[in-house]
Amino acid sequence: MEFSNENYKRKLELGVGVVVMAIGAFFVTQALTIGASKEIVGPRTMPMALAVSMILGGAWLTLRALRGRAGLIKPGYGFLESDLKRISLVIACGVGFVVSFWAFGYFIAIIITYISMLYTFGVRNKVWMVGGALVFAVVLQWLFMGVMLLNDPSGALIDIRQYTGLISGV
Repeated sequence: MEFSNENYKRKLELGVGVVVMAIGAFFVTQALTIGASKEIVGPRTMPMALAVSMILGGAWLTLRALRGRAGLIKPGYGFLESDLKRISLVIACGVGFVVSFWAFGYFIAIIITYISMLYTFGVRNKVWMVGGALVFAVVLQWLFMGVMLLNDPSGALIDIRQYTGLISGV
């Protein structure tokens, strides 16, 4: 049993490392579509730094797994103790983010996804769920749209940019 658990963790970290590197590579291609500027730190800097960090982190996980240094499994690691319901709910949260982003825009999508993820992982304190989601959405709105000046697309069904513009100062 111990061998299969060790092998499981190694395969899982190898898979996660490869997927993270692929996502990072995709984000690099997306960051390259952002217009360049003459400043040292321009609008492409943060997305590119995050994408490269993902590639480096994925490479580290992959090398660790290939060298057999994944370590021992701790209780609750990976999907060994999970079930199809929880895995499906995590996937549904990702789909929910995409759909709510399209329908309602970034700010509301963050709130919906934050609450959904907390619920998926067993958090039931409504004050923590809603309060945390609001704080998280405000901070991300301010950081991405206010500080980094990223595009804040409107939702197809609801456009609340006139209100979120107060957060980001745009």
